[in-house]
Amino acid sequence: MTERTTMGAERANGAGVEIARMLATLAYVLAGTAAGIAGLGALPRVLAGDKGPHRAASIQEAERRLGARILLPGYYPERLAWPPAEIHVAGGRHGSVRLAFAARDDGGAGLELIAAVEAGEEIAPALLADRTVLAARPTVVGGHPATLASVLVEGAPWQELSWTVNGRPVVLRTQGDLDELVRIARSLHGVSGR
Repeated sequence: MTERTTMGAERANGAGVEIARMLATLAYVLAGTAAGIAGLGALPRVLAGDKGPHRAASIQEAERRLGARILLPGYYPERLAWPPAEIHVAGGRHGSVRLAFAARDDGGAGLELIAAVEAGEEIAPALLADRTVLAARPTVVGGHPATLASVLVEGAPWQELSWTVNGRPVVLRTQGDLDELVRIARSLHGVSGR
């Protein structure tokens, strides 16, 4: 009986090792298949040179995709919710970002910050959306030349301030208070918003 028990235990041990090998092989095959399918799914975008816009789940994810830090204001009104309601990136590495901030109350005006993340680069046109400039005039933000414009973005009226911060093009948009927009813009240069 002891010999029989030993032989049975050896067979069971060998079967367990074989099952473990089969499961490991299955895991490798499934992982390889998933990677292959993801690669094939991305292939058309790579071949076509697709550079966005793509939604990002967080500021950190957007910075990873862009390979650069995102410019954020030093003055941030309490009436706006944090984190941004929407984050979109475009233009590939060292491209551009659009941050859309919602008002904390449902009826309040939101804010958009659109910027290139590298000096000398343009903002990706896909992030500027369908916009029509109604009127524009020159102004100054923290001693730097800027343009203040009334625009329609997808049919809705906005006030838009555009200028450069350390060589990076920036656009701030609001449907609310123009003084608040200027305070936010000045804070991007380290100038007091008050």
